[in-house]
Amino acid sequence: MNPLKLYLHLRESNPAPYAAWLNFSKENLHVCCSSLKRFLQSNRNGILEAKPIKGTVARGVTKEEDERRKLQLEYSEKDQAENLMIVDLLRNDLGRVCEPSSIHVPHLMDVESYAIVHAMVSTIGGKKRSDVSAIDCVRAAFPGGSMTTMPKLRSMELLDSLESCSRGIYLGSIGFFSINQTFDLNIVIRTVVIHENEASIEASEACVALSNPENEYEEMNLKTCASVKAVVDI
Repeated sequence: MNPLKLYLHLRESNPAPYAAWLNFSKENLHVCCSSLKRFLQSNRNGILEAKPIKGTVARGVTKEEDERRKLQLEYSEKDQAENLMIVDLLRNDLGRVCEPSSIHVPHLMDVESYAIVHAMVSTIGGKKRSDVSAIDCVRAAFPGGSMTTMPKLRSMELLDSLESCSRGIYLGSIGFFSINQTFDLNIVIRTVVIHENEASIEASEACVALSNPENEYEEMNLKTCASVKAVVDI
């Protein structure tokens, strides 16, 4: 399997705003990421921005079905509740490193359309305090709240007690840090990890009080379909 060819095929078949390719040739390890999620960004003015996604639905086959599915997601009580929960969590995370009065939500529950899915996306921002560094900001918010739900620390403790092995890079972050204190990091989802010519793909889904387990399982499979198809094609 050619990892770079696989990544370029993913870019073409499933374009994603926070895609990344990592090549560790000495370890025969490659990461082909087509992430839709921004974990955290800081611009040169010290403005932090997080863009969590909570709520995903497959695109429709026809224009009419596609619009119906988009509206279904936009007005979903369950997805709105989940999204709002994560917005509150990230407001709290950013509040640890931002000027308190600067925390704001310029976009709440916008539905964005990608190649194979519609996604409910919110944007949370704030002005970084002068006494904190880029690393402080990442430490305050990592891992991404949309991955842990809330209460964040207790959820992570429970996951650690239940899961028998490390998740590796899955649900971590790929991005860059610059000398001028800017940075931009994604959340590692919709990703193929190739190690010693063996490809692995991870996905997960959360259940809440309003969840239908069968629907959650279908949504989890939806998150892997583009990656699986790319591997099969290559």
